[in-house]
Amino acid sequence: MEIQQNWLHFTEETKKELLALLEQIKLHSLAKEALFLGSDLPKMDVYGDVVFVSLLFLDKHWKIHKLQLLITRTKVISYTNKEQSIIETIQEKLGHHPEHASSPSFILYEWLNVLTFHFLQVIDDIADHLQTLEKQVFKTPFENDIGHSVYHWKVKIHQLRQIIEAQAEMLKSIDHPAFPIEEDARPYMKDITSRYSRILSALDMFKETLAGIFDLQLSLKSDHMNTIMKTLTLVSVIFMPMTFIAGVYGMNFDVMPELKWTYGYAYAWGLMAGIGISVALYFKKKGWWGKS
Repeated sequence: MEIQQNWLHFTEETKKELLALLEQIKLHSLAKEALFLGSDLPKMDVYGDVVFVSLLFLDKHWKIHKLQLLITRTKVISYTNKEQSIIETIQEKLGHHPEHASSPSFILYEWLNVLTFHFLQVIDDIADHLQTLEKQVFKTPFENDIGHSVYHWKVKIHQLRQIIEAQAEMLKSIDHPAFPIEEDARPYMKDITSRYSRILSALDMFKETLAGIFDLQLSLKSDHMNTIMKTLTLVSVIFMPMTFIAGVYGMNFDVMPELKWTYGYAYAWGLMAGIGISVALYFKKKGWWGKS
């Protein structure tokens, strides 16, 4: 179906119309096959006067979609399996820049421009999620879901980086002087290439942030465990002299004068309590227990 003067977009529903158009263009059989099958990674091929470009993009549910473009001297033909909201965005862009709608080179630029901004929005969303995850570590450092979330985001960022990196490499081919585009469009292509570099840098930074969040949680857990072990150790040390005293007076020897004292029981309790409190105060003074 015709959307703009020099841009035609087709989907699975309008495939018959596209096949009829391709017969008129007398397109290379490999280019026709690539147009319908697409590619799992972004790529660019030249078939005589026709350039084939395969791109990938994400929807709001992080599902990967393929986009195929055929660029001739006069037209751009785009193909997706089904209608996508990104098509309306391209229409609006070309509507705001009608001078670009008549140039296949600038139509390609608008596609790349919209996809780039789409990826930048994804980057912003990831940054917000990671910031929330970082705050959650301090609020609930022992929550197991944090580790699961870190792994979940690492997988997503890895998949996204594979797409972006391949797309950036493909853009270098488009930015090459030998690539058949209008000279007026080349500065715009360089701008797209620089944006992809920033996106890749952001993704690398996110990977480091996730590693930092995971290490932070492990460190907080370790600190908490050390605090528990220290408390248990100090309590054990406090009760050690009490255990010793109880053991001495529990030996049941015949000659043990303290056992016949009138206040021997109270004396034993006082001795044990006094030693225990003294040890606890000593630990407190040294800053080994409680706040120093």
